[in-house]
Amino acid sequence: MAAAEPKEDVVLASFATLSILQLIKDAQQKHGLRHGDYQRYRGYCARRVRRIRKSLGFTHIHKSVPKHPAKFNQRKIVFDVVTEERYLQVAVFDAERNWSYAMQLKQEAGEDIHSRKRFHMASKLRKAVKHTNNLESIVRMCDRADAATKLEAQAYNAWMTGCFYFEMKQWKKALDFLKTARTIYEKLADVVKFPELIDLYKARCREIQPQMRYCEFNCGDDADTDAAVSEMINMRLQLGDGEGSLQDDFDKLISEMRTKATLDAECHIRWAGESIAVKNDSIKQLVQAVEQFDAQLKQTASHDDKIALYEQLLSSIRDAMQSWNEEMKKASGGGATRSDSIASSAQLIAAYLDFIRLSKTIERYLLIVSHTRAQTEKKVKPQDLLRLYDSVIEDCNEILQLPGASSNEQIKSAFLAKIEYYRAFRCYYMAEAYANLSKWQDAVALYDRAMQRCSSALKAVNNSKDSAYLQESEDELTELMKQITSAKYTTQANRLAEAAGERVEEENTTVADTRPLIETLDEYRKIDPEELLKSEPNVCIVPMPPQFIPMPNKPMFFDLALNHIKMPDLETKIASYGTNEKKNTSKQQADSGKKAKGGQQAVPEQEQGIGGMVKGWFWGKK
Repeated sequence: MAAAEPKEDVVLASFATLSILQLIKDAQQKHGLRHGDYQRYRGYCARRVRRIRKSLGFTHIHKSVPKHPAKFNQRKIVFDVVTEERYLQVAVFDAERNWSYAMQLKQEAGEDIHSRKRFHMASKLRKAVKHTNNLESIVRMCDRADAATKLEAQAYNAWMTGCFYFEMKQWKKALDFLKTARTIYEKLADVVKFPELIDLYKARCREIQPQMRYCEFNCGDDADTDAAVSEMINMRLQLGDGEGSLQDDFDKLISEMRTKATLDAECHIRWAGESIAVKNDSIKQLVQAVEQFDAQLKQTASHDDKIALYEQLLSSIRDAMQSWNEEMKKASGGGATRSDSIASSAQLIAAYLDFIRLSKTIERYLLIVSHTRAQTEKKVKPQDLLRLYDSVIEDCNEILQLPGASSNEQIKSAFLAKIEYYRAFRCYYMAEAYANLSKWQDAVALYDRAMQRCSSALKAVNNSKDSAYLQESEDELTELMKQITSAKYTTQANRLAEAAGERVEEENTTVADTRPLIETLDEYRKIDPEELLKSEPNVCIVPMPPQFIPMPNKPMFFDLALNHIKMPDLETKIASYGTNEKKNTSKQQADSGKKAKGGQQAVPEQEQGIGGMVKGWFWGKK
């Protein structure tokens, strides 16, 4: 026998690159996570795993023997069975299935830290980490997987492990794994050449960043709490409208950071010359947010982002007021009598919250006013500014009515000066509105009144310029007086011109006539010959495509011809027809009478005889 030839080593083909992040992001966007539906995504992952296992012929063994219990043998994904990249997809979607189940349980548990669903969530996250660890070990040992796949598996495992430790509040471990994941994704973004993959890696880095900052905050690595919260808020404002779930995560993290920073710290508020200690956690967080607000506002450049900051602060103020009112109701409903000092402190705290709400609302209105006045693209209507100044004056009056404000001379003088200050601006814009309506006499009277308002406002601002509650400057009033003087002279000139019968013509602005020539054949139009010699002449002969003409979907026809037909006179024929009808009627009645008599005589003759009698006895007559 011939000796057996030695077998040559078979070189197996390499696996295709498995972009794990792109794979899971596509699945998440198409199957529920665009709307935060984790249950739908979990069901999709389970079905996907079953389909892949079935196509590979690698389903679990489930034998049922008669008179014996069913036997289930799980077929795990291990290194020895991986012959193609679809086995790796099974591990990926097993991890995604457990992760989505954990996020669903987290949503259902809400803020209840003692809910059993939180323990269930931790178990599911632990299983997800087990699958990602298995995936990373298989890819690391497999020579057929390329370097990009190995880096993707390592980053995915680090991110999942970091999320697990983050939920377990093990901040140091979570920070280490999240840093590893971000570093790998940053390297992948620098290496790959596909723009869609680069965007995915950078988006993942943005998702990891707030969790890392929160871990650093809890680890104590960040000593400046205010700077950390400000950075988180700026990151929150940079998010787009399509990143709703990430925005919610930012809001929760910011709230938790503020809660942790103010939980043990003492807090005092000053209102109406008195210092009051605050123990309510929501009010503590609000006081800290108000202290950080000005710095955050300076770091924000966009007008819309500034308005969003004001909206967030006003919302938190309303929540704090509601929390304080509920606490006071519970305290008063308990049956215990409160001392006068405690009741006075509670009243002053409520007044302070109202003051913060009204003052920040005034700042928001003034921000809108300054932005509106700075616009150059379109003409600003004075009516729009009038409404804003009315709201500002109304809020200032409400502040003066708060408990403790009327007795504090500093607050009272400052806000009375504010009222005079903004009344001058309101009167000026009211005069502008009348001038736009060509009511020159009323406008001149209002300009005079605005000048008086400016003078009184200057005196009030000078008297209260050292107050901490007054930020208005005299320079704006001086500039306003110049504008009033200029506008008043212009209005007086217009009034005199109107009285003399002259028409005030505005500067003629030549507007190009863009109508097609076919529509203006009966008009004489002055057309510059140079316009016709241009490569793109500004003269249109026929509009192309032609304009649409409205027409009914289905034509409607009305038979109106009968209304225009003149009928002949038939009165004579109608009269003769009536006499003939009467004659015919009488004749018919006479004939019918004769027939009736003949019938009555004929019937007895027919019924004579024995047969007629017998017929009547037994079966009646017809």
